[in-house]
Amino acid sequence: MFNFSGSEIFFLLILGLVILGPEKLPGVIRKAGKLYGEFKRITTDAQGEFKDVFGDTIGELKDTAQGYKTMFDSASREANSTIKDATQFNSSVSTPAPVNKVQEPVEPKFIPFDIGLPGDPDDQSSAS
Repeated sequence: MFNFSGSEIFFLLILGLVILGPEKLPGVIRKAGKLYGEFKRITTDAQGEFKDVFGDTIGELKDTAQGYKTMFDSASREANSTIKDATQFNSSVSTPAPVNKVQEPVEPKFIPFDIGLPGDPDDQSSAS
């Protein structure tokens, strides 16, 4: 869990020996070992209870996810096969030589649009 290497454990023991002294160090190490064992037991029990409560649900979710993965993999293979067939068909069809047709530029047409705002002097509807 903590992933201490041998040199790190040795360094911690020397540090504990310097700080606590040779009289208190064995008792502290014993207590730390008991605390670690208790912590490990509690976490193992919690993991077991979690698996008991949610194990079936997690298993169903995994099965559903695997089903979707299989379905999407199959659809992906089919789409890739279709694309491959289409590119092979496209390469086998002779295409006519491209014609370099130059289009003449088109001038935009101006179309006046009167929205007839009230109070507009050009508005003829309010004059009648």
